This record gives sequence, structure tokens and C-alpha cells, in this order.
Amino acid sequence: MIRLQDWRIERAAGLVFVVSSLAALPGLMMFWFRDGQSGGQPPTSAYFVWERSFILAAVAITAIGFALLAGALHHSSGRILAIVGATAYLFGGVLLVSAETLQMTPGFDKLYGLVVIYVVTAFLAQAAIGGALLQSRLVAAWIGWATIVWNIAWLIALPALSPRDIYFPILHHVMPLVIGIALLRLRRVP
Repeated sequence: MIRLQDWRIERAAGLVFVVSSLAALPGLMMFWFRDGQSGGQPPTSAYFVWERSFILAAVAITAIGFALLAGALHHSSGRILAIVGATAYLFGGVLLVSAETLQMTPGFDKLYGLVVIYVVTAFLAQAAIGGALLQSRLVAAWIGWATIVWNIAWLIALPALSPRDIYFPILHHVMPLVIGIALLRLRRVP
């Protein structure tokens, strides 16, 4: 039974993060089924639109989760990093949604630079969120450290591992899922 008095902004943020990861899943599976990681083309334009729409919806939902988390950390020592991280992720997300949406339109196929800006911004934003979680002590310290290390490591490694394409959407939804689960498991403090 769901007890509304147990639902605070932290738990709402956790639920939003879990939902964002679930929203990304169909798009990621569609990409994998068409062998997109090896350059496989979508079977139809409608397939491509659905695939990208799931991924873009997940980005938008994740941005909402970070805004909620920043609100939850408003009265903690992590508030500044949380606001910076949430704002940066929103900025990057707007660029990604714009670029991917325009790439579905004939004649707009040279917008990969905006996608790269999203990737860099999203990794840095999530690292800032990890720092905010460490400062606030809202969740276990290992989650804050894991968020920082995961994002900085991929930011550094991706250009070396995949110099032609550094956009792997799944990498941006792993730590929000971990954070979301941790937030949902928080005990209610009287």
C-alpha cells in the first residue's frame, strides 16, 4: 500500500529517475536490435522516430529528476552543485533534443556537434550531482563517488575508445537509475 505521507521530494525524484531509465529501455533495445552500434540502419523512418523518441523522452524525464533532486537538496550543503548539475543537464538535454529532432528532418544532418556538447555537458552535470550527493549525505557516500567516477571516466575514455562517435545514451542513464533506487529506499525521517 502506498502511503502518501511517506512521499517526499527525494522519493519523487527517485521515482522519476527510475521511470526515465525505463523510458530509455525501448529505444536502446530498438537501437541494439537494428545493430545500430555497428552502423546498422533502421528498417523504416517510423522505426527511427520511435527509437529516438524513447531516448529523448528519457533525457527530458531525467532533467526533471535532477530538478527535483536539486529541490530536495535546497537546504543542504550540496545545493549549489545540485543546481549547477541540474541546470547543466537541462541545457545539454535541450541541445540534444533539438539536434536529434532536427536530424529527423531532411536537410539537417550535420548537427553532431550539438550531440557532442550534450555528451560532455551530461557527464559533467552528473559528476556535479555526484558531488552534491556527497556533500548532502542524502544517500550513501559510495553512490556520490560512483556517480563522479562513472561520469568522469567515460568522459575521458570515450574519445579514446570510440573517436568517431562518443554518443552512447545508455551511459547517461545508469547512474540516475542507481541514484533513483537509492532515493526510493530512503527511510522516512520524522
